[in-house]
Amino acid sequence: MINLIERLDVPSTDFIRSQKIVGMKIPTVVIHDDGFLPSELDSPIKYYCGFTKKGQPLYFDKLPLPKFWRLAATGSKAEVFDLDRKRAEIFYKKNDNSRLIKEVHWLNNEGKISWIDHYNSDGLRYAQTFYNKQQPILRKYYDAAGKVVIENNMAVGDFYLKYKGIKRHFKNLIDFIIYYLKDYGYQLDHIFYNTLNESLSVSLNLNEPGIDTLFWHEAGNHELPGNMTYLMNVKTRTKHIVYQRYDEWLKNKKIIPSDTGNIDFQYTGMVYPHPRSNKMRPKALIFTNSDQIEKLKELVTGMPQIHFTIAAITEMSDKLLSFDKYSNVTLYPTVKPKRIKALIKENDFYFDINYGNEILSAVRAAFEQNMLIIGFKDTLHNPQFIAPENVFEADQIEQIKDLVDRALSNVSRMKTYIDRQRKSASDIAVNVFEQRMKELQNESV
Repeated sequence: MINLIERLDVPSTDFIRSQKIVGMKIPTVVIHDDGFLPSELDSPIKYYCGFTKKGQPLYFDKLPLPKFWRLAATGSKAEVFDLDRKRAEIFYKKNDNSRLIKEVHWLNNEGKISWIDHYNSDGLRYAQTFYNKQQPILRKYYDAAGKVVIENNMAVGDFYLKYKGIKRHFKNLIDFIIYYLKDYGYQLDHIFYNTLNESLSVSLNLNEPGIDTLFWHEAGNHELPGNMTYLMNVKTRTKHIVYQRYDEWLKNKKIIPSDTGNIDFQYTGMVYPHPRSNKMRPKALIFTNSDQIEKLKELVTGMPQIHFTIAAITEMSDKLLSFDKYSNVTLYPTVKPKRIKALIKENDFYFDINYGNEILSAVRAAFEQNMLIIGFKDTLHNPQFIAPENVFEADQIEQIKDLVDRALSNVSRMKTYIDRQRKSASDIAVNVFEQRMKELQNESV
């Protein structure tokens, strides 16, 4: 049995972490390795190129450059200049001010991408993507010594593997992945996969007996995806489709036909860590990098019993700094990581009411800390973690005040609100998730 993950996105990470929380030890293979996979996850790139976690990611100012070339950096990316001509753009691992290099886009004389150097968590250039007429045409993967191990002709889609003195050709990615899975020696009797794209294609083309399970976490439309319908109508290895989003399960139960053919449909959800319970303190937190905060004055003045903490990782504008005059407001401009962690623990309400981008994965963090999350319809950043009953129109200030008062007035009521929030976010009990996974594990061909 293995997990076969297309890309290590947030839902995939949550799924793997849910297994870890209940003590499951299933090998996980990621088809598309971005160079920063956790050490416990596998990929064909890791296996054939021989990378192990021994080094450190490359900091932007350590990038080797020709003499007299210079760097200009911001918190989100850096640029390389030869006098006044821009030669490259450096993209960091993620937009978190780490400034650790993930990709370097080298530019031609017209300022277009000529090739991309891909760096991994060891600080090594593990791949290059070459462009022609602004289109990626070839990607090469290297071992630690800089020798080419894998080539992907991106225009055609085929792969070449040079490993242990033998060169092999694969007509597409799916054939390459299947070869890798068998070459590595994984037990392929049961595959847990979570997309209807490449991981499904691996299952369909494996040509070995087995029972597979699709864990579905994507948002849908008003009809089932075509590939899901195909699985119902055609006998394949896939026997189960497990919905992991509660809202999608409620919506799709209405359109799943009574005769589901070869497929058993069900809902399981995720297991999220919750290091603490809600302590019912009248303290509310807002993370923002903007002074555009919906109805802030009305909320601050209308709920004097609530202490509002507003924090930003940047400087604050005069407009936002002016809220310092209110006795129930504390401002933290350019907040530091240590203070961020403390604020997450010290507050029991989170107001998702700022416009602009979400920072610090604030809503997710508030959810895991069992804060009661409240937001406006037009300001939501991560609706999955907010109970629909706690989302308001901008003119519903009185309703928000009433919700806060009711939550603080009764321990049982606050628990009900938090339970509702967790259910809406597809959060399920550890024992429920563990039991369902055991049932799937114990099913044989």
